[in-house]
Amino acid sequence: MRKQLTDHQVEVFRERLLRAAEKLFAMHGVAGVSMRQIAQALGYSQTAAYRYFANKDEILVAMRAAALDRFCGHLEAAFDPARDARKNARAVGQAFLDFALKHPDTYRLIFFTENLEEAIAPQFSATMTRFRATMTTYVQALVDAGHIEGDVKTLAEAFFSAAHGIVMMHMSGLLRTVRERDALHLASMRLIASGAGMSGVPEGNLKKPVRIAANGRTVSRKT
Repeated sequence: MRKQLTDHQVEVFRERLLRAAEKLFAMHGVAGVSMRQIAQALGYSQTAAYRYFANKDEILVAMRAAALDRFCGHLEAAFDPARDARKNARAVGQAFLDFALKHPDTYRLIFFTENLEEAIAPQFSATMTRFRATMTTYVQALVDAGHIEGDVKTLAEAFFSAAHGIVMMHMSGLLRTVRERDALHLASMRLIASGAGMSGVPEGNLKKPVRIAANGRTVSRKT
């Protein structure tokens, strides 16, 4: 009779399996990896893998959720509630870039596979809630401190879109060095912050600061 595993043992094995699968997917792509290969990487039979996951798609979803949690944890560690909101914004932005540089395969797994929201949310709603909070917390702090004005969600998406696009350019070789990447990131963040009314931005300063509304339109800000 097969020995019943404890919840802790199940969780430990699932974590080992997900890490093994992540490495295989990074080397061979999702389509190039089978359940048998994942199990063999751990020294188990294919049957053993099916005890923990129904199929490869289920592994992929769990893997992306776990990777997204690690990404969120990295950004959260850069945020200090006791620190000036602008310093926090810079720290979170740098943490975003550093994670992508140090863990490119994990970053690709999270964001370069289709339907992140649709895939993860049904089974891992807490992970998606955490991700949204991570993307907006530092922006909310900037708004609360009066550094910028606008819809927090829209501003957060603008900052994220710019950072993600820059990471993709760096990964594809369009930005050849980390210095080029960081310089473009800084300029882009300053332009968005300036557009949201931040004063004291040395580059990309607008003649008439504007407020970014929830619908994405710009609204003149009174001075």
